[in-house]
Amino acid sequence: MQTNPYISAIRPYQPGKPIEEVEREYGLHAIIKLASNENALGPSPQALLAAQKALMRSALYPDSRSFTLVQKLAEGHALPHDHFMIGTGSDQLFMLLALVLLNTQANAVISEYTFPTYAIAVHSVGAELRIARASSNLGHSVDHLLEAVDPSTRVIFLDNPNNPVGSYLPGREIERLLQSLPPDVVVVLDEAYYDFVDAPDYVSGLEYIGRYPNLIVTRTFSKAYGLAGLRIGYGVSHPPLIELMKRVRLPFSVSHVALAAAEAALSDTEHLAKTRALIWTERPTLAKNLAQCLPLVLPGAGNFITARTPIPAQDLFQRLLERGIIIRPLGAMGLPDFIRVTVGLPDENRTFLNALKSVLE
Repeated sequence: MQTNPYISAIRPYQPGKPIEEVEREYGLHAIIKLASNENALGPSPQALLAAQKALMRSALYPDSRSFTLVQKLAEGHALPHDHFMIGTGSDQLFMLLALVLLNTQANAVISEYTFPTYAIAVHSVGAELRIARASSNLGHSVDHLLEAVDPSTRVIFLDNPNNPVGSYLPGREIERLLQSLPPDVVVVLDEAYYDFVDAPDYVSGLEYIGRYPNLIVTRTFSKAYGLAGLRIGYGVSHPPLIELMKRVRLPFSVSHVALAAAEAALSDTEHLAKTRALIWTERPTLAKNLAQCLPLVLPGAGNFITARTPIPAQDLFQRLLERGIIIRPLGAMGLPDFIRVTVGLPDENRTFLNALKSVLE
């Protein structure tokens, strides 16, 4: 069988271990999953109701233009409708951007520690992947990103806040990056964790859309809106890039159910406020408690905390798994001595901390 040789370079994405698998393997119940940065509060009740109603239209194809959702997003962001692209989560948008912008003669730049799907998208089209060294705090470095750019560079993928490290680049650094790049290099600014940032110097990339046609900002409904299982997200950029992405997107890829749930979730501002309040209350508490038993806890701007472990992270993961707690060891993301822990409900966080202390005794 003849295949594209560059596909063999792809390292498959390793998702967090699902609850059902842990229940089967260990015969446990009441599993606590703190591995995949999901919303501990779940979806908005309004989103669930809208999704249930949308199931009645399952025999019909969904609106491929996502008209109603685009309208709500356009109104919320005060931008024209033609600046928006709906996809099955941010992941699909990264794949579409790779199809539109990259080829075997081009390259894309990512940071040393970043979301693995960027590399999958780049390798899928046979483009070169250039990796910029991380900063001293393991996050992004604008200087190193710029050093990695050459005349064949077409895309920079940048998550802000960063996953898995949890750091962020302040607005002045994002603008410095945009100002320093050639206009034909597209910056893909992934803001999956935007809603959890409370730092005063953080600025969304949407503030720069009007001045930089080579910028696309992506958002997801998987995190703050609790719709990870429905797979829906969106991108915001200038119409020429959006139109090219629409050319390669498969028709009807976003379901009725996902569209309806996302539309309702946007309207439920109270649920979003509760989600943010949970993170902003529990994140510093979890970080403080982790610092009492782990050698290094990184400052986090997302809905998770990343920390260095005193024993191999994979061993710690396994021992907690046996106690019914799922966290994320970061060896697959290049950090074998680190774990990532999603901020859960207060009781979940306490149970995890007690189990962690027991394992490390």
